[in-house]
Amino acid sequence: MEEFEDKIVSVKNELNKFFDKLLEEYKKTPDGLPVAPRRKDIDQTIYVGDADPEGWCKWKPVPYFQNEKLLNLLDFYKIERNMDIIEYFTSYRFHEVDVKYGKYLIVLNDVEPEDDYKRVRRKIDSYMDKGGRVTHIQIGVEETFDYSVVVEVKTGEVKLINDDNGKMRKIAPSLEEFISGLEIIL
Repeated sequence: MEEFEDKIVSVKNELNKFFDKLLEEYKKTPDGLPVAPRRKDIDQTIYVGDADPEGWCKWKPVPYFQNEKLLNLLDFYKIERNMDIIEYFTSYRFHEVDVKYGKYLIVLNDVEPEDDYKRVRRKIDSYMDKGGRVTHIQIGVEETFDYSVVVEVKTGEVKLINDDNGKMRKIAPSLEEFISGLEIIL
């Protein structure tokens, strides 16, 4: 059990470090925070201030430490509980983030539990195997080749998937290592 708890803390710690770094980098910009189109279908607490005339608004990651909705979602799909994945989807609410991991330019999908993980559910549906099992959960998109960035449920490995032919390539041995290696793109 102790090993299990250490894993939760380490993924959460990497997310904490990543979002601290993100906010520090954005403090150096004229906006002071990341900006994104303001959406009405997500919890408005991530937004800071009002949107500009084009609908763009500053936002910040907001800690979220509840996992009941995600656990219900995993149970509904009969997905094995991978604590890295649970921690990733239940630690923060955040908008899409542009990052670099190694040579890959990646857009991390937003995480918004208030819509009962509607976007995550759509992505889960697309990664169901022929037997109805979900083997991977998408967390982003690699921009150069438009490959999906996924976490393998069983192993926790982070992979790129060419959705056209199904070929996969491991880019990180764990979600924790993937997060720790992310560079922020402003």
